Amino acid sequence: MKTIGTLLFTLSALGGLSGFSAPRCGATVYDSDGSEASVRACIHSAADGDIVTLPAGTFSWTSGLDITKGITLQGQTTVSAAGTSNPAIKDATIIRDDIPRTGFSGIVSVRITPSQSFRMTGITFSPGSLTTKPPGDGAFRLNSSGATANNSMRIDHCHFASLYQGKLIWPSGWVYGVADHNVMECPGNTYPFFVTHATYGAANQKGGNGSWADYPWYGTDKFFFIEDNTIIRINALRVNSLVDTLFGARWVARHNYLKDCIPNGHGTEGWAVRGQRANEFYDNTINITVNWGGGADRSGTALWHDNTFLGVMSANNASMCNLPNFRETPARPRPIWRIADGTNPWDANDTEGNGTFVEGHLPFLFDSGTDTSSVNSQGVIHDSTKNWAVNQWVGYSIKNTNLTNAYGSYVISNTSNTITYHYYSGADTGGRYLIFNQGDRYEIHRVLIMMDQNGRGKTDLITGVPPINKTTGKASWPHSALEPCYSWNNVHAPTGSAMRFNAPAQQPTTKENVDFFNLGIDFPADTTPAAVSSRYKAALNGVDYTGTFVYPHPLVTAAPTPTPSATPSSQQHLQKKEAKKAKTLKRRKG
Repeated sequence: MKTIGTLLFTLSALGGLSGFSAPRCGATVYDSDGSEASVRACIHSAADGDIVTLPAGTFSWTSGLDITKGITLQGQTTVSAAGTSNPAIKDATIIRDDIPRTGFSGIVSVRITPSQSFRMTGITFSPGSLTTKPPGDGAFRLNSSGATANNSMRIDHCHFASLYQGKLIWPSGWVYGVADHNVMECPGNTYPFFVTHATYGAANQKGGNGSWADYPWYGTDKFFFIEDNTIIRINALRVNSLVDTLFGARWVARHNYLKDCIPNGHGTEGWAVRGQRANEFYDNTINITVNWGGGADRSGTALWHDNTFLGVMSANNASMCNLPNFRETPARPRPIWRIADGTNPWDANDTEGNGTFVEGHLPFLFDSGTDTSSVNSQGVIHDSTKNWAVNQWVGYSIKNTNLTNAYGSYVISNTSNTITYHYYSGADTGGRYLIFNQGDRYEIHRVLIMMDQNGRGKTDLITGVPPINKTTGKASWPHSALEPCYSWNNVHAPTGSAMRFNAPAQQPTTKENVDFFNLGIDFPADTTPAAVSSRYKAALNGVDYTGTFVYPHPLVTAAPTPTPSATPSSQQHLQKKEAKKAKTLKRRKG
């Protein structure tokens, strides 16, 4: 063990190389020998605010660390130029992942209170002799649950070198903070980040309900930040997730270099938990080297802007991000939230037959009948007794009343006596699919707004399992606020074309120029269009949105967190990377 006085020069020198900050006054430094046993012993002796160091060398760990103290875990690896395509790494402290693939199998698990701080910096993590992934997710878990958020968790200047893990960094509970200046090489379908906010709002909140009962808070610190990282998918056969999300997740990704990675987020779908709540994705460089058709957000709201796309153009209508609403299909055959087929009490349904929803009224039945000739029909029903106008039911929903699983989907076309509906054939349904046979009864209804759909946000507070709307004491429409997704200044640099949000054409809800807007690419760099700032006033956002949160993040600069939000002329807009300042793109309207 060494005190701060004996190591001040050494730590200051390291700070100049890799962004380390000097320890707080009075902190004690514990020098481990790098083995898991030694690191664990140092952590046991440390108190909040202390530092545990790991020396240069290669160390095989066969068990993970559980950390409940507000400490800094610091190695000797250095990383510079992260956030670009050519970072420089000196792998000095190398931890090999030889943890047996049973149970959690995580490498570092942090569980601290809202008032504690944690930082992990300057460590390389590489595969050991094991080449299989563990059954549990989250190699590096950052958790805090309490009456307030934890605002002080940081992982920086680390090298994650092709680990055999399903998900790497997992903030959970109610954690704000930042992962910055890391280099992450991800094989196959390893996700660099999995962000959740299950207990947002209070320790007794579950499933992300508290996050959905609050404003989006764009332009503030109420997110987990992913900034100035270089993230590369190794030997990519397809584009895969930068960040996976669930449980009311809130995240911001900015100033990163991403190769064959794009954000994806789960929706409010299968379990008694909520989907992704809100995200911002801006000032990133995304280099795509394989064929792709865009990422996917499946719930909530998003602001994507000033991103530069290189390489392969999206094959799906220039989509950088698709906006599917899974619960409007049988993709989740028996979700606790029920299928959004126009009869679900969690959704706003057409109750009057004229596109109007009146709370307390029953869903309007537009038509019904019996399939007259189908045999295990996948995607089509037949009713020879009908004489419908062509495509009159597009955007409505059809329900097989003989089924209790996978019973509804939306209509994509119809003839005079057949209806073609969206047929989900994925292997993740447990063998349950929406099929029709002769004699099956059907009903046609219409959903107007799906709870937690893309482009909708703040709701009544929902609690419990099975869930109930706390305002009404039962499953009922939670008054989802209209919080549109906005895209601007997202450019495919090789062609100068605009990248955009996209939604399935016949999907009943999430409509362009209502729930999402593609504003084009003609705005000055890193500015906020009037359409966005006029929409996201304090009544909708919690504070007036006038620009992005201060950059770099205050945990990076050790500056106090500004309140309430930035403005287009504030310092953050003067601190953009030199590469961004110098960049000149040939742009044309897309």
